[in-house]
Amino acid sequence: MKLVVNCGEYEFTRFDRAITTLAEEFGYEGEAWEMVVASGDLEILSDFLRDDGVDTEFEED
Repeated sequence: MKLVVNCGEYEFTRFDRAITTLAEEFGYEGEAWEMVVASGDLEILSDFLRDDGVDTEFEED
């Protein structure tokens, strides 16, 4: 499964890569972000991004 962000601007299969890239690109930090990071779950990350107004979807590899 692959997480696609911003209509293909970013594609992630690894959670750690997604967290690093998105934190750098969007400046995410704080308690809510730390909870997402601690989850280790791409679906929780996707929900967080959607709540922030970022388009996300999942695609099969």
